[in-house]
Amino acid sequence: MTTIVMTGGTSGLGAVAAQQLLKTPNTRLLIGSRRDGPAKAETLRLDLARLASVRAFAESVQDRLGTTLIDALVLNTGLQFPTTYQRSEDGFETTFAVNHLGQYLLLRLLMPKLAQGAIVVLTTSDTHDPLTTDVAPPRHADAHRLAYPHHAAGERPRPLTEGFRAYATSKLCKS
Repeated sequence: MTTIVMTGGTSGLGAVAAQQLLKTPNTRLLIGSRRDGPAKAETLRLDLARLASVRAFAESVQDRLGTTLIDALVLNTGLQFPTTYQRSEDGFETTFAVNHLGQYLLLRLLMPKLAQGAIVVLTTSDTHDPLTTDVAPPRHADAHRLAYPHHAAGERPRPLTEGFRAYATSKLCKS
C-alpha cells in the first residue's frame, strides 16, 4: 500500500490531483485541510496559518499511521490575499505563513515518518517569473520582510500588487 499525505487537496488543482491519486490502486491518501476532502481520503484538520495546528496535524498523522511510513508528501496548499495586511495567529504575514512557513514546519515534523526514497512534492508557481507577469519579480527575498512586511517612509502601498507579490514570493520560497 502506498501512503500519501497531502495539503491543499480539497480545491483547485489539488482537488483534481487528490481525485487522481485516489484512483490509483492500493493508495491511502491523508489530506490536511480546514474542510472535508474527497470521500475515499482520510481528512484530518489542518490550518497552515496556525503553527499549533501544523504540529497537531503532524502528531495526528503519526498516530493514525502507527508504524506505517509515508511514501509521498505533497505540499500543495497555496493562497493569496489582495493585500499584505493579514496576520496569522502567530503574527506572520498570512500568505507567507501558509504558503511557506506552515508547510516547511510540516515537512520538518514528518521527516522521521518518510520512507526511504519517499517523494516530496512542493507545488510552486511561475508567478515570480517576469516572462509570465509584469508584477514579478519580488523586490525582496529576505525572510524577515516576507514574514513582517513594512513600507518605507513615503512609499505608497499598492494593495493588489503587494498581495500578488507576497503570493509570488511565498511560492518562490518552495522552488
